[in-house]
Amino acid sequence: MSRLIETIKLLEGEFLNVSFHERRMRASLRKLFGVNRRIDLEALLKKSYFPTTGLHRCRLVYDAQAYEVAYWPYVRRPIESLKVVMDDSIDYSLKFEDRNALNELLEQRDTCDDILIVKEGRVTDCSFANLAFRRGSAWFTPDRPLLQGTMRQKLIEQGKITPCSIHVRDISTFDTFKLINAMLEFESPEIDVSRIVV
Repeated sequence: MSRLIETIKLLEGEFLNVSFHERRMRASLRKLFGVNRRIDLEALLKKSYFPTTGLHRCRLVYDAQAYEVAYWPYVRRPIESLKVVMDDSIDYSLKFEDRNALNELLEQRDTCDDILIVKEGRVTDCSFANLAFRRGSAWFTPDRPLLQGTMRQKLIEQGKITPCSIHVRDISTFDTFKLINAMLEFESPEIDVSRIVV
């Protein structure tokens, strides 16, 4: 059985949005292993060495018994275009370490930088982030993402983005889109929807 992962933003020695990661970890452990336990994620992460300056990506790999933590300096991957790919059977409802299904879809991106995965006619995510679409001054996110991202959840709870049903035919009704995940937060650049290749 594949292990689970959490990617946590570490900025100047501070782990960000820890409560959202804890919440997802608890739900994942309960669903996958039937384990229901309280997790003090920040205390767990601070048990070992961690960088105290700069921006780093913290990768926590875990299962019901053990965990491993690693850190890398973070450099944002530039994304300027997405290729629409269809897959009605893909399931990434838990953040598994095994990303083979996503990587196979990514191979279909042609000359685009990444993919926009469509399942049963609905827009979901790209290969490594949730999506947000702007229409006028309002931001929307697909209501059926492959993965319930921690940053997506935080932005919904803050009222910054609103879940809604988005089909491929709806993409052109939006102005721009952006990628959101634990590392990008809501700071990634806006991209014109014309850069989504159907």
